[in-house]
Amino acid sequence: MNDVIVIGAGPAGNNTAYRLASLGHDVLVADWRQNVGDKLCTGIVGTECIDRYPPHPDLIYKSVRSARLVTPDGRTSELSVGGVQAHIIDRVGYVASMAEKAKDAGAAYLLGSRATEVTVKEDRCQVRFTTGSGQWTGEAKAVVLASGFGSELSFKAGLGRPDDYVGAAQAEVEAPEIDRISIYVGRSVAPGFFAWLVPTSNGRALVGLLARHRAMEHLDGLIAQLKSEGKIADVLRGPSKWGIPLKPPSRTYGHRILAVGDVAGQVKPTTGGGIYYALLSSDAASDCLEDAFKRNDFSTGSLSTYERKWKSLLSKELKVGSLARRFFESLDDNQISYLANAVVANGLSSHLGGSLMPSFDWHSRAITKALSYPPLSKALTLVSPVLAGVVPHAANASPTRRD
Repeated sequence: MNDVIVIGAGPAGNNTAYRLASLGHDVLVADWRQNVGDKLCTGIVGTECIDRYPPHPDLIYKSVRSARLVTPDGRTSELSVGGVQAHIIDRVGYVASMAEKAKDAGAAYLLGSRATEVTVKEDRCQVRFTTGSGQWTGEAKAVVLASGFGSELSFKAGLGRPDDYVGAAQAEVEAPEIDRISIYVGRSVAPGFFAWLVPTSNGRALVGLLARHRAMEHLDGLIAQLKSEGKIADVLRGPSKWGIPLKPPSRTYGHRILAVGDVAGQVKPTTGGGIYYALLSSDAASDCLEDAFKRNDFSTGSLSTYERKWKSLLSKELKVGSLARRFFESLDDNQISYLANAVVANGLSSHLGGSLMPSFDWHSRAITKALSYPPLSKALTLVSPVLAGVVPHAANASPTRRD
């Protein structure tokens, strides 16, 4: 019997495995994929994430200092606050390197094994796996669900499932002339959300978008548009689609079980980015389990400290981000263009100064500061008086902790 079985070899699963194995625990990581890290993701992470969980320098494609914003009225604006705000990374290589780190610490990996059932008993957990050659059952003192969005394991374990989500679609394209990120907004492109064109390496780029409905159809339209404009030459891989949770499930802990990462809804509601939040939450999960091992107490009450800790880090970001996202979804193209042009015309970037750099992953700070800027506050009040009052109040309700 293992000490811990981690289901899922993404950022959250690998980091949890590394930390627990480093403390001497017998950890098994299982994933249905044969290649660790081979998951759809744009791979943009903030400087704070890079500093705290550093990748090998070879895995960083580009550093992000600015982006182009394309609004529904056809205007293109340059958004920059100076300095490096984020990095475009080789996401597959980054996650795979985390797995190697966990292996070096003593964690065992079993790939090509899909967890289909988790049974929690008083003194242990049993996990049923299906492989290409049949089925087998593993046992552990505790289980960490890091199985990603769409997994039914958290629901079967009584933790519920995220009930708000968005569809994402992305393709890898040939785009030799693209040197920086472009963001596209508007209902004809990505209704309620946004689309992106992100350069990676060797004349390649990722083009994708978020949408509640018909994400693949919208992506086809965007690719056709970018081809006609000469920005991309051809599709090299994809398109492919996946789901992103926008809200946590009812609980992320139970007797001998924790949920972390996308399956726990630990994702920025504004952009759908989840790497950094998953890593921070996996630190909380491994700390909680180490304490449980010391006290030999894996009860629901004991493991509830995990949820309290990750929510102390992220709850404000999830709340404010959700409010801002719901507001943006309500806008029509004219309102989007009006607000975007007000931002550019009134120098919001200068007002924000360097505040976006540490706030790439902590959006409540940037949102609050932006709403305190009189020209934008006035424009926003004309569009939505409710949001102009609600978001700052929510953002100031409880300070975000990053300890």
